[in-house]
Amino acid sequence: VARLAGVSPTTVSRVLNGKDANHISEETRLHVLRALKELDYVPTKAARTLRRQKSGIIAVLIPDITNPFFASLAHGVESEGFLKGLSVMICDSNHSHEKEDRYLDILLKEGVDGIVFVPVDIPDVKKLERLVRHGVNVVVADRRVEGWPVVEADNRGGSYSLTKYVISLGYRRVAYIAGPSNVSTSLDRVQGFMDAVKEAGLTPIAVEHGDFTFESGYRVAQRLLSERDVELILCGNDLMAIGALRAAAELQIKVPLELGITGFDHIQFADLVHPPLTTVEVPAFAIGAEAVGLLLSSGRTSIRLETKIIFGGTCVPRG
Repeated sequence: VARLAGVSPTTVSRVLNGKDANHISEETRLHVLRALKELDYVPTKAARTLRRQKSGIIAVLIPDITNPFFASLAHGVESEGFLKGLSVMICDSNHSHEKEDRYLDILLKEGVDGIVFVPVDIPDVKKLERLVRHGVNVVVADRRVEGWPVVEADNRGGSYSLTKYVISLGYRRVAYIAGPSNVSTSLDRVQGFMDAVKEAGLTPIAVEHGDFTFESGYRVAQRLLSERDVELILCGNDLMAIGALRAAAELQIKVPLELGITGFDHIQFADLVHPPLTTVEVPAFAIGAEAVGLLLSSGRTSIRLETKIIFGGTCVPRG
């Protein structure tokens, strides 16, 4: 910056810190500001004292810390980071693009070495590219971003296997409550479901979209069960499935005798509801841990982890 502006490093530091304003001409200050903008310079904490060294700090940015799946993923990042001698910052975007963007800016200024990033949906790729230009590694977890390394589960395969299993129990009038339509995890699970019902020669009664929350599962299931003759509701995650269970209970529909319900993820609450959910286990903790390994390797490869069906009590053979 000093070379481009034609001033000393001390002058650049003074402009950055707002010191000695009376001893720096406006022309010099503008020269420095133009150089900072041209070089896209970001003053990290480490760079204020010396050339940027490894900070030993990484971050995990997730959409919802209250969702047990993301909490488990963040736990995997923290545990693996601790084993590697790293400090881990946990950041929650709360499904907000604005908050997500602000966190990415903050983490750059904080001088973290890397970020395990679970985007709200489709992120601002330019911000990710900016991070990499400044030496911050970024690995995407759970939700794909085009062109970026990702650690994810086999969501399509898991959904296909689950749907094929419940169809084998004799369910025919099936509906699906999906997650957001612009999230790869949600789309993969819908696709696995559609592949299986098509293979079985069935046509879904409905495919509705929620937002992976208990409230959306409850709301959509209540409408479906009030308006349609449904034998089975498959849900894109466990929180929506638990919402569907609540809706069925309020409508006095017995699960599993009159209605089957499935989830996806196998969060801890899936085993605590009655009856326990039939669902698919996604290794959230392992996704977080593997993402740290990929972060430290600086590799551009991606990792896909296997899922497995959890045979709970919300689906039974049809008489």
